[in-house]
Amino acid sequence: MSEGDRIGLIGPNGSGKSTLLEILYGRVKPDSGEVATRKRSRLSYVAQVSEFAPGETVRSVVEKALERAAVPQAERGARTAEALGRAGFIDFETPTTALSGGWRKRLMITEGLVERADILLLDEPTNHLDFAGIEWLESLLQNAAFACVVVSHDRYFLETIASEVVELNRIYADGVFRVKGNYSRFLEKKEAYLEAQGKRQDALTNRVHTELEWLRRGPRARRTKAKARIDKAHELIGELADLNARSRTASAKIDFFATGRQTKQLIALEGVTYAIGNRILFEGLNFIVRP
Repeated sequence: MSEGDRIGLIGPNGSGKSTLLEILYGRVKPDSGEVATRKRSRLSYVAQVSEFAPGETVRSVVEKALERAAVPQAERGARTAEALGRAGFIDFETPTTALSGGWRKRLMITEGLVERADILLLDEPTNHLDFAGIEWLESLLQNAAFACVVVSHDRYFLETIASEVVELNRIYADGVFRVKGNYSRFLEKKEAYLEAQGKRQDALTNRVHTELEWLRRGPRARRTKAKARIDKAHELIGELADLNARSRTASAKIDFFATGRQTKQLIALEGVTYAIGNRILFEGLNFIVRP
């Protein structure tokens, strides 16, 4: 990452997005490899689930974050009021238990922001946020001086804020696909990648077929040339098997809104009938309005 980068991190459920954020933050140790950060770089992490200690208030959450960031005591009052005011909070003494899911999420993001980190790590930050909350977060990230990594299934949010998109997925040879630009640019590059992979797979299938036909003709065993072609056929078949395994994964259709999360449903209609007088205009209507 470089200063000012806004990286959108996507991938199928279970691909390791949240784990990667925790590895970057230092909460989880990687099985292999290293995390290299610039000296004195500060990271802040906003988890997917909004949890606060019992008895916390809106003010106390932010004040404790300022204390962790070693902000001088004389500055904390003004910093708290500024941060909470910009986030839309009015009553700073409200218990966290009294906040809705959306306001709890706003408070968690504000808690991460006041630490003034160089890199902000956000895990599904739009979950539970309403339209106003999402617009607030979009504006905040677009104008931020810090870099950020955002795990999100919200493609419209990524279209707005991402300067780079990274997908974790087994369909790629290295398990990852990285594209500079917003989500639309990522989709263009991904389509080109999958098309090229399909052509490569077809060409490899033809080569394997040719080698197998040659082997079926019964070349003399143990000759140097025969042995080399047998080895080559074995290598090609292994390579084709890997490609086939990845392409089967790639064939899955991913609907970013088909997660079953109620927060992604603004209105849900089930079996609705409407009539004027004795005239039925429609009946049996099932419909979901999403963001």
